[in-house]
Amino acid sequence: MRDLSQDNVADEIGMSAGNFGKIERGEIDISTSHLLQIAKVLKVNVIEFFEDKLIVAEKQNNYGFVTKDEMEILGRQMQTLIIKEFEKLREEMPLKKTIAKKYIRTKNAGKN
Repeated sequence: MRDLSQDNVADEIGMSAGNFGKIERGEIDISTSHLLQIAKVLKVNVIEFFEDKLIVAEKQNNYGFVTKDEMEILGRQMQTLIIKEFEKLREEMPLKKTIAKKYIRTKNAGKN
């Protein structure tokens, strides 16, 4: 759809065209970093690679594979964890501001 050849995409992500072809054919697994780079080159959201309309065939290997449902569950779990971490930081922020102000006052008092 972007009018790019295997060679173009492989070159953009720093991979040989042969290895890129193997990924397309499902002969080798792809690293997360390469998957993200390919999505960037193709100007698509990485999630689109896991949508049913784009998956022609899935090949199970010795390590298994992630289904679309598992990916969605993982996404929801990550979102929940991020929200919890954000809330934790929000709660800690007033205390950290107080500590920082006391530190600055102490530093400034020592200069006088």
